[in-house]
Amino acid sequence: MKEPMDGHMVSKNEIYFQEGRDVILVEMGRDDVTISCTQGKITLWFGRQVSESIIRHVLFGISNIDSSISYELEIVCDFNTISKYESMGYTLISYAKSRGGYRAIFNLPFSKRIALAHFANSIFNRLKERDVRKILHWNGNFDMVILVHGELKKLDDWVIKRIEYKAVE
Repeated sequence: MKEPMDGHMVSKNEIYFQEGRDVILVEMGRDDVTISCTQGKITLWFGRQVSESIIRHVLFGISNIDSSISYELEIVCDFNTISKYESMGYTLISYAKSRGGYRAIFNLPFSKRIALAHFANSIFNRLKERDVRKILHWNGNFDMVILVHGELKKLDDWVIKRIEYKAVE
């Protein structure tokens, strides 16, 4: 166990928060993946060298902790593609005719395993071009963050990278 400069205690397997301080962000991961958790969102960053199995482990691991998490996806596609996304578990929020086809907005619920598998594959395919950053929406608290960390620390080299606290007034 070590004590970083900001005073919180961390180890590979545990998170120790400063007593009496309000946490605003916990960042965890490894060289090729970073997850930043706040009470309203989870920001995922995948580097170009990450494997599809690691992407799946992260997404399904998060889903195991909180399946109410969602991701909003906006695409421009032909009309038939809308029903393909719906058949993969995405929920259509809205669509409208636009240049190049239809502008469709979907919600990807983390409770739908087939949608998560498709999401993981789409992230992996995008990594061929560049790093990928995705923002997930949740109502998680920091007890949930500890559970997410507990699920993902099974990955090699998984560590707590940073903890930020609300400024002391």
